[in-house]
Amino acid sequence: MCGSERLSPVGDLISGGKWQERLQFRFARPGLLKARPSFDAGFARACRDCGALFAFLSGDSRARLDTVADDLTDVDGYTTGPANDRS
Repeated sequence: MCGSERLSPVGDLISGGKWQERLQFRFARPGLLKARPSFDAGFARACRDCGALFAFLSGDSRARLDTVADDLTDVDGYTTGPANDRS
């Protein structure tokens, strides 16, 4: 975030008190009865200057994301505008 290259080593990223509880990167539901596509973000680095956390997908999640990425859509609540314009 701040542009520093002083990053911590890679560490485990968990969302709760249990090692198995991982943060998830989720997208909009592709249909009414279909599950939301989600991908485990199991690792992270932290900037040693500003404290920003950079999450990384697990290898399996990254491979799954790559196979379906072209079919994913934004989550509800995503607003378009200059900061979010992807054109």
